[in-house]
Amino acid sequence: MKFLLFLPLIQAEIICNYDEPCLKACKDTVCEYFWNIEHRFTRTWRTHDFGEGTSYTKGALRDIPIEWNTTKGTFDIVQEGINIGVHDVYDENGNVRDPLEELENLFLVDGQPQRKVITINGQLPGPKIIVNKGALVKIHVKSTLHEESFTLHWHGLHQVDNFWNDGAAMISQCPVDSHSSFTYVMRAENSGTHWYHSHYGIQRADGLHGAFIILEEDEDSEEMSWITMVLTDWWNTDSTYLAGADPYRYGNTFGARMTGPGGVACNTEDKSFLAGVKLSSFCVDSILANGRGHYRLPVSVENLDKKNFEFSVFEEYLVSETTTRIQLKTIHAGFEFPLLFRSADGRKVSITAHDGRRTIPEKGDGVFIGVGETLNIEVDFPLDENQLELLAEIMFEGLGKKARPLERPFVKIIISRDASVAAYDVKSKLVAADDSAEIPEEFSFHQDNGVENKLLLNCPAENFVDIPCKMVTDFRRDPNYESRFDNPPPSLFDKPDRVVELNMNFATGAAINGIEYKYPDEPFFYGPENTPMTKCTEEQMKHGGHCTQIIEVKKDELIEFRVTAAEHIENEARRWQWTYHSIHLHGYEYFVTDIGFGMANQTTGFIERANPSFHCKNNGMRCMHVEFDESIMKQKRSDRDDFIAKNTVVVPAMGYVVFRLRATNPGVWPFHCHQLFHNYEGMALSLYVKDEVDHKPFSYLPKNMPRCHNYHPKDIAINEEPRQSQESSALQVLTSLFLILSVCLF
Repeated sequence: MKFLLFLPLIQAEIICNYDEPCLKACKDTVCEYFWNIEHRFTRTWRTHDFGEGTSYTKGALRDIPIEWNTTKGTFDIVQEGINIGVHDVYDENGNVRDPLEELENLFLVDGQPQRKVITINGQLPGPKIIVNKGALVKIHVKSTLHEESFTLHWHGLHQVDNFWNDGAAMISQCPVDSHSSFTYVMRAENSGTHWYHSHYGIQRADGLHGAFIILEEDEDSEEMSWITMVLTDWWNTDSTYLAGADPYRYGNTFGARMTGPGGVACNTEDKSFLAGVKLSSFCVDSILANGRGHYRLPVSVENLDKKNFEFSVFEEYLVSETTTRIQLKTIHAGFEFPLLFRSADGRKVSITAHDGRRTIPEKGDGVFIGVGETLNIEVDFPLDENQLELLAEIMFEGLGKKARPLERPFVKIIISRDASVAAYDVKSKLVAADDSAEIPEEFSFHQDNGVENKLLLNCPAENFVDIPCKMVTDFRRDPNYESRFDNPPPSLFDKPDRVVELNMNFATGAAINGIEYKYPDEPFFYGPENTPMTKCTEEQMKHGGHCTQIIEVKKDELIEFRVTAAEHIENEARRWQWTYHSIHLHGYEYFVTDIGFGMANQTTGFIERANPSFHCKNNGMRCMHVEFDESIMKQKRSDRDDFIAKNTVVVPAMGYVVFRLRATNPGVWPFHCHQLFHNYEGMALSLYVKDEVDHKPFSYLPKNMPRCHNYHPKDIAINEEPRQSQESSALQVLTSLFLILSVCLF
């Protein structure tokens, strides 16, 4: 068993205490973090105020709401509530504080006000965990949230023999209640770019996520500067409202049966499309890079004034004067939209790693990043240049105002040279960005802008409009790094013990094979056989339903998954439901061996029908199950042995992905779409890898693991005699004392 006991006896390097910024990497063999989970509100200034005559404690640390005054070129304190009449904040010497001189204390995010955010030690995104491979990592989290519970999932870490630290609420643990604490312990076994995030409802949308980087011993010696880059799409609406207002939650994972009012959903004319396929039913507000963005205010087509942004603050990254190449360890921690990552000036970018695994570099003009994916992206920085500008933006050509250049959300990433930075180091400085910003030239999905051999990377399509793509199966593992991983790829000529066919669509709501996943009544502490849940009936498995869908396989079996994103081609009403799905499996990486795409119109590039390798099995107008043409699948089989490993992959609209894994890690592992609302609405299931010999992971369930379960007592003992009032009880006591004293005296 790899899970370690007697952990308090191990001396650890403490990276940060509660409420402290966690800024450094850990070089020790044991790394310890103390995190406070707390609320903050956007467009606030966190500072100590020593002003006189105020209604709050002198010198208190306050989050002060502020707003940008364009005329004065400074911030004003918002005149509401406790701040009415307060125009200045003072330091301990009686001097007026200026927010512009304390950029590090401004919590602006994208510049919009009063958005409730969940932070760790006050940081958005949460603290970076940077450790060496093999380190033991201990993370103590305490909650000062007012009401919500939470868990943290360690995305990309396999948690071998450590299932109970995976962090999936109601699967491997109970949610951590507000004002409670929990300690996660894990071994940093698989190196690469990973991350962590809340795995409770759609709480991830409130900012509870961060980077988890595991370095090989020789990575520090590589002659390259690298930057951790956490990208997200962003709503200025908190997760509680988003979840309640979701109009599509017909039977979501928490059992809701009523739909929300739909205030966060777009009208059809405002929805985002790419190649004729809808990307999301929701409108996004901004794109964030490491927790900072630039909200674009509404603007009319007639008004081409570019001063249409909220005031914000960005990080500018500083590298040495000798740096010639930059690596960005890039994480799409967002929610609904795939992103396009590119340079502003059209220079090529390269992908050198997928989901932690090194791959042979591929170069292109832009990178498609699916929700939940991690990619190492590299870009050249010639010595005769002093600044490099990169972009992350919503990747679509589509309907509605958000498709116009004046409204398209994007974020810039600026990298500059600085003489004070040592070779291969990276520093950063904060830069104020007012309401004026240059809008980058729109990316064209056509071969008509003078760029030769235009190419996109990591696409879930052979072409986007008329730009060819390097798809996930075009990438190859780098053989120079294979010895660092314990998971050898299975041969395509080995007959799988089990073929699992899964169709992800909206035929019965967000579902897999027509089943909307419902979480069990308590975590799987004693195995699925002994856990109260809504078990799926045979009828539901055929025709759809709302239940706890579990796929059971045996330990060490070779499993082939065939995952489709197909709607019924003859059902015109389903046409607007064609979309992509980012699928993630906990506890494993898998080898992607085949990918097939929806068939596109050769003129428009729009997808018009499903891939011919499969068809819908049911005769009705809802495509809950598919069947593959085995003759076609056999023809596509190759003798390649260098397919890349992933833990998150994008399934093409009206297409499919095939991947294989060896089921060596026992547990009940979540398998779900990583698009936030798809998962929340029920597009998930559990993969039960059953260990019939050692009965892991249930044989090593920690004794003091917090429990949560239903409570329905059959018999309650109730004292039927009425309670006496406190006054009558006190009177009886006094009367008794008086009688006793009377007897004693007389």
